[in-house]
Amino acid sequence: MHKAMRALSVSLILILSSLAGCLADDEIVTSDVELDDENYGTVMVSTYHVGQLVSAVAGDSITIEYMSQDNIPVHDYEPSASDLIRLQQADIFFYHGLNLEPWVESTLSSLGDDAPPSYMTHAMPTGESALDYESMLVSNLCELMIDGPFESTTLGMISEDEHDDHDDEMTPELLLELFDSNNDSYLSWDELWDGWNSNDDDHD
Repeated sequence: MHKAMRALSVSLILILSSLAGCLADDEIVTSDVELDDENYGTVMVSTYHVGQLVSAVAGDSITIEYMSQDNIPVHDYEPSASDLIRLQQADIFFYHGLNLEPWVESTLSSLGDDAPPSYMTHAMPTGESALDYESMLVSNLCELMIDGPFESTTLGMISEDEHDDHDDEMTPELLLELFDSNNDSYLSWDELWDGWNSNDDDHD
């Protein structure tokens, strides 16, 4: 019994000592409490997902409002007069970017100096103005081929006579060559994937 009490006492002393180190200064504790209770203003966001991102970072220290008050697809949404007033009154505005919200640029321009500071949560790499879908597709395919080589799948619409010429093992280099030579006859990702799977089934 005495050993148990001694162990409990030692544990309490260690815990209280740790807390004392964390609470070293009463002024610091007070300022932290005041900081938690402070609201830094209203943040306007363009979509629910942007709102979730901002909320995850700022927590309860801000008030989040959404541009669209109705369940309207973000591509089809157009700000109403009341929406513009709410945006004008916001302290800051976050939107997705990448032209997901086609109304943003014209809306901010129409508000002029009354527009709040605005920031994109998603942006293109510096110097780029459009997504390079071909490079993204090639990159994904090359990742799938890490365990290769595999027998090639036709990437373009070619005749049966030409098929034998492409019956090689597929490598990233050959893939890039096929893309360059079939610029006008790309298959969709679904068509490419179905063709790849059917090619594997033929060799089982």
